[in-house]
Amino acid sequence: MSGICGMVNLDGAPIEPAALKKMARAAVHRGPDGIRYHTEGAVGLAHLALNITPESAREHQPLLSERGDLVLVADARIDNREELVRTLWGGGHVPNEPPTDAELILEAYRRWGEGCPAYLIGDFAFAVWDARRGRLFAARDAMAMRALYYRVEPRRVLFGTEVKQILAAPGVPARLFEPAVGAYLAGPFGHMEWSFYEGISQLAPAHALVVDASGQRTWRYWDIDPDFRIEYSTEEEYVEHFLEVFLEAVRCRLRSTKPVGLFLSGGMDSGSIASAAGWLLREEELVEEGAFRAYCWAFDELPQSDERHISSGIVSHYGFPVTDVSADEAWPLKDYPAHGPDQDEPWIWPYQALHERTLMAASSEGMGLMLSGSRGDEMVGDWIFDLPGLLRAGQLSTLWDQLRAYQHYNGEALGQATTRRLLKPLLLESWPWGAERALGLRRRLRRSEEPPYPPWVRPEFAERIGLAEIVEQSEPPSPTTDQARQMRYGRIFILSSSRLMSADERTRARYGLGFAD
Repeated sequence: MSGICGMVNLDGAPIEPAALKKMARAAVHRGPDGIRYHTEGAVGLAHLALNITPESAREHQPLLSERGDLVLVADARIDNREELVRTLWGGGHVPNEPPTDAELILEAYRRWGEGCPAYLIGDFAFAVWDARRGRLFAARDAMAMRALYYRVEPRRVLFGTEVKQILAAPGVPARLFEPAVGAYLAGPFGHMEWSFYEGISQLAPAHALVVDASGQRTWRYWDIDPDFRIEYSTEEEYVEHFLEVFLEAVRCRLRSTKPVGLFLSGGMDSGSIASAAGWLLREEELVEEGAFRAYCWAFDELPQSDERHISSGIVSHYGFPVTDVSADEAWPLKDYPAHGPDQDEPWIWPYQALHERTLMAASSEGMGLMLSGSRGDEMVGDWIFDLPGLLRAGQLSTLWDQLRAYQHYNGEALGQATTRRLLKPLLLESWPWGAERALGLRRRLRRSEEPPYPPWVRPEFAERIGLAEIVEQSEPPSPTTDQARQMRYGRIFILSSSRLMSADERTRARYGLGFAD
């Protein structure tokens, strides 16, 4: 909900405060509530404040530890606050006021060191300069809700919430990284750690980074546990548990001192969020009365695209104030390039102009935080089929229904759909040399037939950057072996999903708004 950046001269040379200020001002829109700096010798950190949560107004970042050996900058909303306070302070001295999120993160680092990110639940990207160890430690949340980019050079390390902050530092060239460009042109491919600029990396979701004079290393601090199961005896118990978790997730994101807006369509994801928010606002004093507003797209000339006949039921039931955003004139290339790609990356989506028109309205009406349900399909929806699992369970009627649904969805012949979604997965699982070798063989055979990239990518360019290999290696490796769970894992953690979150957050920041999904 804010922004961070910094530089550390690994050779001990003093930093130039003017260079740090230039980095911060490259994303000045992220600091409507002020920009603060910490410079000491070879270290310079900056925090650009957008205060949303009740505690953030009391934050003073960069945050220096009492002994002066640690300094932290964080763009964060920590949700398991009560649990952390009990664990970190226990029966000892408890702060007079509830600790800020920055104080929780710094205390967690003091207690658990490099292992601290695994104890944090929420949206965060942060960096800690540890003077005693002479190292920079950074981490990013598991679901890619906050971005963090970095550049490691022989004598210094730079980092920032946005790429443009690093490009603003003296001596950083703005050269395109061709493999990332080629992967983007080919589809949702590439690697999580890539940016579109040479020498600038993105910290992958659920990863941590350490940089010191001896070099750098990154590692994944969290992944799903493939052996963990929640098992109940009735479907109603699953519903109750899901509702408990979902309500808590919405409650955490409503923790705002500023008015909250919601992109509300006729879909189940934003509709569920609106309904949960409406119920919570009736039961609990989370925001001031009337400080929650829905934003709906109004298609008057294209009524077949208008979904207000669905969303209006929720708005009416909970009495939400609503803003209808005129949508007919906000077609994809409207006013291009005013709503074109950001300097950080080329990604835009067909609704970009309409998206920004909505944010402009929200900003003008005094909203401070905008909610969305962009990842609803990835988390619980979409077309995830478990045909082999249904076959093993003997649920033949359900198997037949889902096979026909898959066939209809993809427009395939029944035999083709059966081969693709049932027989091939079964063969891969039973392949005597292992599924990995079978997949490799299949990829080699497919590569010998036709290139795995679209015709608008020039063959000579694709050959130069090794695009075929990039495409083949882009699918996130799942820790599970079950086909349906692999599909779900891939949908959640695919690169395009992470890129969407970063773009959504970055776009809202340009309008002075916080972001929660």
